[in-house]
Amino acid sequence: MTLDMSRLGEEFGVLAGASLKELLIAGRNQDLCQGDVFLILSTRGKRPRLFFFRAHDFENRLRYIADTLDVASTLLLEESYVVDINPNKVLLVEGRLLGYVEFNEEEECWEFFPPRRIPDHFAKVYRLPRGTADAIVRDALKSQLDGEILVGNFLAGDSELDVPVSIPASRLSMHVGIYGMTGSGKSNLMLVLLLSLLNNNREALRDPSRLRVSAFCIDPHDEFLLGTDKYGIRDIVQSMDRETKKALVGNFCYLTPHIEGMARGLRSLGRQIRILWSEIQPHDLYSIMSFSPQQIAFIDNVYNKEGENWISAILSMEEPKVVHRETLYAVKRRLHFLTTSSIFCKDGDSVLPDVFVALEQGRVLIVNTSLLSDTEQFLLTTVVARTMFDLRKSLKSSVSFDQFEKLASKRLPPTFYNTIRSIAKSFYVRNGVMRDPRDMPVILVTVEEAPSILNPEMMKGQSIFKDISRQGRKFNLGLVVVSQQVSVLDNAILSQMNTQINLRLGSDREIRACIENASGNLSGAESEFRIMARGEAILTASYRDISVPIRIPKFDDQFLRDRERYKTETTKKPERHRI
Repeated sequence: MTLDMSRLGEEFGVLAGASLKELLIAGRNQDLCQGDVFLILSTRGKRPRLFFFRAHDFENRLRYIADTLDVASTLLLEESYVVDINPNKVLLVEGRLLGYVEFNEEEECWEFFPPRRIPDHFAKVYRLPRGTADAIVRDALKSQLDGEILVGNFLAGDSELDVPVSIPASRLSMHVGIYGMTGSGKSNLMLVLLLSLLNNNREALRDPSRLRVSAFCIDPHDEFLLGTDKYGIRDIVQSMDRETKKALVGNFCYLTPHIEGMARGLRSLGRQIRILWSEIQPHDLYSIMSFSPQQIAFIDNVYNKEGENWISAILSMEEPKVVHRETLYAVKRRLHFLTTSSIFCKDGDSVLPDVFVALEQGRVLIVNTSLLSDTEQFLLTTVVARTMFDLRKSLKSSVSFDQFEKLASKRLPPTFYNTIRSIAKSFYVRNGVMRDPRDMPVILVTVEEAPSILNPEMMKGQSIFKDISRQGRKFNLGLVVVSQQVSVLDNAILSQMNTQINLRLGSDREIRACIENASGNLSGAESEFRIMARGEAILTASYRDISVPIRIPKFDDQFLRDRERYKTETTKKPERHRI
């Protein structure tokens, strides 16, 4: 393949020095920005190679510098005829190779390679201006940028290219970490991700082979439904035709502790959060609270005797026979919040079976926790995560539905399992054969304010989040960990976040922790985290070779571009599942 040089952008300079760790470019006296991306055309090899280089630092260099040993101030300045550079004013640009591409003639596509080679001497360097090299960047970096879930656009310096950056839906079960200080744009990012999930699920209606993605998305400020500016998830739903809405949203997409607080026009989208005491297991509380060994032994003993009625039994207990009174009172104090909670009830109708149906269908749920305490929010997330984990784990271990029933009935509270038993069969059995969880919708569970329950102290005990982080990908069950801090999260959790979206961070400590725990190489990016604008981020992933700078679009703008796709009738009617 012959490269069209005009598509590479503006010729900027030449390669002045190179190693696998760092490159030095001498170029024209131009206005540069940290993070600018350059293309380096190298002909050393059997096929031409196109190297991608990202600038971390640069400096002005004048011709008459005393350091005669400096390559750039001697050879390059004297031999400035290599490209049209003013020999008296040169910019020296330092940075890191992202990798290189070669064109595969047989496959007729670009192949990307990690930076295991360096360009040849005096290789020509081209700067990436917006609109010039967008197409070639899209084609060359396709393997590093493609996916079904849009996150943002490729960012070169402070210029956003027309190059979408996405995450493969199949990789979401490997967990996602979203890190950024207050004001960095996390809420807008979450809205963009929710829109991308809905877009993906919309396309899956036409293409049954496409993987659907469910989400149990915690909304701590109640801003996702109506939006942070003009539009929100409500507007997406209202843009849908009747059949699309039935397939993607079903009969609700919003969970709230007080349905009567919603505007009448929105109540059709909502469902009231109610979880029964009988649906809570000791493991759920161990995931969010600290208990002494004596307290855990006492709770387990009561649970083994009373089963799903263990909470009522403890709260009504006056004089314990097999435990110290202090232990009983300490446990009762920890359980007391359940007696005053607006969402955890001793009896009544639970929303958990409906949540199960929604998540197994591939639907997106927004969960308003703005009026809940941290303990209530964490327990709600834990109950849902543990329930889906137990169901998918039982499915993975079963070769027949009878075997699934034996496993699920042991792991799940009887009241809950008896409610969902018949519908579970419709989800988990196809043509008489048990389904593989990896062929079912990916289920994402958001953990907001993650340091409170994902810190090293909590991870020492029994935590469902630790279990999911290690095993969830086998069951297509993933976590989305949202945090303002990285340094306080447990290393076992951080090591499992195989996709990380790193927005602006607030301190050197957090920046160091982010770089040390990143799935990709972020060396040299320390200064970038300090100057990132709102909505800018670096995307790293263990399954990709480069760290990608991105600008996350404003949700309102993205919604206006995408909403027309919801107005066409779907080609496939949704399956009906009723409890």
